[in-house]
Amino acid sequence: MRPDFKKLERTTMVVPPTDAGLRLDVFLHAQWPDYSRTLLAQLVKDGRVEVHGLSPTKVKPSLKLEAGMSITVDKPELTASEDLEPEDIPLDVIFEDEAIIVINKPAALAVHPARAGMGGTLANALLHRFQQVSRADTFRPGIVHRLDADTSGVIVCAKDESAHFKLAEQFEQRGVEKVYMAIVRGRLRDETGVIEKAIGRHPDHYEMQRIHPEGKPAVTEYEIAERFRRFTLLRLRPRTGRTHQLRVHLAAINHPIVSDRLYSTRPALTLSEILEKEPEPGEQPLIARQALHAARLSFDHPRTGLRVTFEAPLPEDFQRALSALREHSAWGASPPEPTAAT
Repeated sequence: MRPDFKKLERTTMVVPPTDAGLRLDVFLHAQWPDYSRTLLAQLVKDGRVEVHGLSPTKVKPSLKLEAGMSITVDKPELTASEDLEPEDIPLDVIFEDEAIIVINKPAALAVHPARAGMGGTLANALLHRFQQVSRADTFRPGIVHRLDADTSGVIVCAKDESAHFKLAEQFEQRGVEKVYMAIVRGRLRDETGVIEKAIGRHPDHYEMQRIHPEGKPAVTEYEIAERFRRFTLLRLRPRTGRTHQLRVHLAAINHPIVSDRLYSTRPALTLSEILEKEPEPGEQPLIARQALHAARLSFDHPRTGLRVTFEAPLPEDFQRALSALREHSAWGASPPEPTAAT
């Protein structure tokens, strides 16, 4: 059985006295044992579970319930289907041991199926490439965290349930350091800054998020890596892990990531745009997807407890866009070329 997020069912229930003191995710799993606890916890994190009288920021999987609480859940319908199929999809493996797999994910590869019946994802590839991956969530084997389909870069996967839950706990408790590189429109004034704006689901567009005061807290730190005349290369450190956080935050301060089809109103970046010319007939973009790359990931290894760091180099399309900007849009003397490790 797989969850189909295109078919959501809204259910409201009241916590009975016998369930007072239970964690929210445990309570939900008791109501719907066919749904994995991992999936239900993710529904909570994604804002699909409301506890009446509490702000969204306080609704967490670990929330201890009180008798009489009213809970509303938008849960996906479970669709009967075969298990996720292994698929022979090439993977760039950065590191592998008995507990984890670290992948340099290319753009255009979704991390897991968006809905039942879909394939062609990292999860499918993991099943084909490796003899063992975590089944903590049968719908997302091996998957601990996510990158947007069109975001490239480093991602860690788990080989067993113990590694999965230890890694997931670090992500939830903000023990993981993530560094991204992004090319954005415009020139930021300050060399460093912090964007602190709550994010929630967009009410009218299923796949989008938006800034909203009743959303979940979201914090992004940034620093300028390189300046161009009308663009900026940023190094980003998200302190929270909201869906589309970096893309939403940068769009909210009027510096959207170039070629972002959801959060920018401008077309994909072309050489003609950099040259401030009319586009050539049939001209292909320098980068056709959002110019966002997960460059570095640091966490405590789930077996040894030692801090480990993994890096992924900038991919070809990102480098192509940067090269064009450096050649045609340099702003005075350019600083040293940034790398994923800086």
